[in-house]
Amino acid sequence: MKLRIKKDEILRGLQRIQGVVDKKNTMPILSNMLLSADTKGVEIVATDLEIGLRGRYVADVEQPGAVTVSAKKMYEIVRELPSEDIQIRAEENNSVKIVSGQSQFKLVGLPKEEYPSMPDVAEEGMISIAGETLRDMIRKTIYASGENDARYVLNGLFLHLSPAKSGLNIRMVGTDGHRLSLIDRTVDATHKEESVIIPKKAMLELRRLLEEDASQEGFQIGLSKNHALFKRDGLVMVSKLIDGNYPNYQQVIPAKNTKLVAVSRDLFTHAVKRVSILSKEKTNAVKLQLEKGTLLLSTNNPEVGEANEEIAVDYQGDGLTIGFNSRYLLDVLMAMDTPTITLELHDPLSPCLVKEEGSDSYRCVVMPMRV
Repeated sequence: MKLRIKKDEILRGLQRIQGVVDKKNTMPILSNMLLSADTKGVEIVATDLEIGLRGRYVADVEQPGAVTVSAKKMYEIVRELPSEDIQIRAEENNSVKIVSGQSQFKLVGLPKEEYPSMPDVAEEGMISIAGETLRDMIRKTIYASGENDARYVLNGLFLHLSPAKSGLNIRMVGTDGHRLSLIDRTVDATHKEESVIIPKKAMLELRRLLEEDASQEGFQIGLSKNHALFKRDGLVMVSKLIDGNYPNYQQVIPAKNTKLVAVSRDLFTHAVKRVSILSKEKTNAVKLQLEKGTLLLSTNNPEVGEANEEIAVDYQGDGLTIGFNSRYLLDVLMAMDTPTITLELHDPLSPCLVKEEGSDSYRCVVMPMRV
């Protein structure tokens, strides 16, 4: 293999795979990437056996071939190279020579035959969705999903497709048992009703890819029995699905909360941030005391001190005192986009439902705590 490629072109590909390659090094080959060259250009592949990412990049290929080398070291080298043009050449014993200007590097590789192949996922029936829509759906739900939870099905996002009057409804749900986030979006597509659970790591990597250029319309989703496929121009990501039954999240969403509070999202967010500075580190507890027209936020930490802040709210009902983990509240508030949000409450022991003003398509639930 022998080729010449622009620094920016290969650097983009190397940046994309850094989150995919296996850092634990349980199998040395998984910390490598597969670099393949043919007459159409260069293909960079990385996998940790759970997620696979394949991208195609423009290059002047003099001699086709394939090699596997350390994804991290290759990225670190290319990032520091001074020249725009980079020459890459495969040599004996699976090594790779990298030349740019006066700089020369030689990386030890592994046989390309040992590199695991990405699973094949049929592309029939793929759904087209705007990259910006998918990116926002992930952003608004990913924070609520589990992190190494013993209930492994919570360590991912639940994706439910269902036919709607005006196309296809896509629902994304994340929960860790303490909070829940649910968003619905409708796309112009047809698909059977189907539900899958996609691992959190895969959705984080997908969000990073979408943040490169979320304006692209040609983003596609495909589902099979065991895998999810995400595709756009020259870029393919495949993820294993989490096998299991997602909990009945709908029964957690309160339907009869009668205390409705409208509050400035910005005002509330900064008040929670300030008051939580003195909250206990283990619980992050903040107490909310609701009265007509006002909301008092407070925390009392005998080891550090206490904090109080009062803000104006649109509320005319009976008083209520309730406590929350301030970190959970802030995660929700940071995901909301409207200037005003609505808190729907019932009593000190019932979950709080948070909505964006004038919309039911995005709903967040936060469980209360004793304070």
